[in-house]
Amino acid sequence: MSQKCVELLLGRILTDEDFRRDFFPIRDFSFAMAVSHGLELTPVERNALSTLQGRRFEFIAQSLDPRIARSGVSVFQGDGCASPGKVSEEDFS
Repeated sequence: MSQKCVELLLGRILTDEDFRRDFFPIRDFSFAMAVSHGLELTPVERNALSTLQGRRFEFIAQSLDPRIARSGVSVFQGDGCASPGKVSEEDFS
């Protein structure tokens, strides 16, 4: 299921403006945030993903049709990749 989590994370970064803004620059909090959304990653995946550059995702995201992108506050409940943790607004303040 881990490859599924990687794919979901990359899609989330591309289509969710708030998530993308919080995820970059990549730091420990980025992966903790992903886990709280049910996206658990192996250490090897985290290492590989740590080289991602936010500006490249921003560039691609700007070309997406607004009907498939989120802007503003959004809530993600996970999708079976992993058990989503309980998340409150305070966790991300």
